[in-house]
Amino acid sequence: MKGKWKKAVSYLITIAVTICVCLAIVAVVLRPQTLSIGTVDLNTVADGEYIGVCQNKILFAVVKVEVQDHKITDIEVVEHKASYMEQAKQIAGAVSAAQSLEVDAISGATLTSDTVLKAIENALEQDGKPSDGK
Repeated sequence: MKGKWKKAVSYLITIAVTICVCLAIVAVVLRPQTLSIGTVDLNTVADGEYIGVCQNKILFAVVKVEVQDHKITDIEVVEHKASYMEQAKQIAGAVSAAQSLEVDAISGATLTSDTVLKAIENALEQDGKPSDGK
């Protein structure tokens, strides 16, 4: 009887270790990356609404950026992970206030900040073509 329990325990330990290793691998593979955020010259951006998208592994951001007179008048976070939506809106507000992508990341949400900043950059780098056809 003891032999069966030893085998069962060793199988259970092997299964538990295998599951932990698999979960660790998945976590590493799906972890979002730090993104390189460029600069955008607002003097080259025509008036209009621009849609920007950035997918950073499991993080996904869609933003709508409104530009008038070469100034960002509004940034709406259209889609983002619900648990980080508040931070996404904070970084969008910071960009709108600073009129620049060179803003500090939200503390504790660096990868969310990078993803939203990259989506805003992508929106404004559409060769000056607003998404609303203007």
